[in-house]
Amino acid sequence: MRRTLFLSASSFLSASSALLGLSLAACSGGGTLPASEPLAAAPGAAATRGALTGPPGCAKPIAEYEALVDRDVTTGYLSQSVYDRINTELAAGPRPACAAGREADARTQLARVKTSHGYR
Repeated sequence: MRRTLFLSASSFLSASSALLGLSLAACSGGGTLPASEPLAAAPGAAATRGALTGPPGCAKPIAEYEALVDRDVTTGYLSQSVYDRINTELAAGPRPACAAGREADARTQLARVKTSHGYR
């Protein structure tokens, strides 16, 4: 004699639910975060610069960009090493060109510094 095994719908759902519950319990991992979780960048310190002199056509955009990167480094959006590199580039190019009255040259150099570091 041949026996056929039939499970009722409620027995099947009950067994499926139990299996799903055990599977999820095994995957929970105890609720701890993995060690490789990324951390927020620590804010840096803004530099103190000398007064910017020169025509307002170059002095104003340079001052605005300096204020922007100062804000970015103090909020942690910009790393301290990149900030220091930006300040070095500004001190070597756009700032002295503007102070010497070479407005177009200062604006061109400022645009190069900005784009090389991802700013517009």
